[in-house]
Amino acid sequence: MGLAFYRAQMRKIFLASALGILALTAPARAGVEQMAEIPTRREAEERFAAGRKEFEAVTGAFFFFDTTQNNRPSVDYALETLRLGVMLNDPWQLGLFSGNFELMGEIFAGPVVEGPGDVLAGASLVFRYNFVQPHARVIPYMQIAAGGVYTNIGEKESRGLISLPVEFNLQGAIGTRILLDDRWSLILEGDYRHISNAKIKEPNFGIDSVGGNVGFGFSF
Repeated sequence: MGLAFYRAQMRKIFLASALGILALTAPARAGVEQMAEIPTRREAEERFAAGRKEFEAVTGAFFFFDTTQNNRPSVDYALETLRLGVMLNDPWQLGLFSGNFELMGEIFAGPVVEGPGDVLAGASLVFRYNFVQPHARVIPYMQIAAGGVYTNIGEKESRGLISLPVEFNLQGAIGTRILLDDRWSLILEGDYRHISNAKIKEPNFGIDSVGGNVGFGFSF
């Protein structure tokens, strides 16, 4: 009777101890699992290491604002853009400014959705700085770009905004990548664009637009 009683008590103590150990280790295991989802410093450095490449496909809308104060017609347009880039250096460790440079080429095309003309299409060279922080899933960036653009917007219809079928385009953008896994990312971007002919032919008021892009990136 006494032996059976002690055996029962020992089973209760063992069971309580086991439950206590499981309760204490569960948060630790959950923390390890969460950490496994966060990119390590090594993974971040590898994704943005010199020579790594990236493909991006983004869609955007851009809205005209008149800098001439002469009530010229609005030219709003949408663009599909494809980019291919290469990392130029391994990320530097510079605190909040840690990151690296990336060189990209892009092609774009899309319709004029409001105003004279029907289409814009062109290509640009893009120079980007990625703000790469260890363990971060959100990677902001800043970029500038320059290139050429074809459009059938006419000089007469645009009242001098455009005077040649082939013009220059300049861009400045602030964006961010949200890393979805070790290769894919969501791209969000705000852009300023200027289209003009650099005074090759007058009039040359140009088209100034603000807008943004959204799309996906793939690292390889």
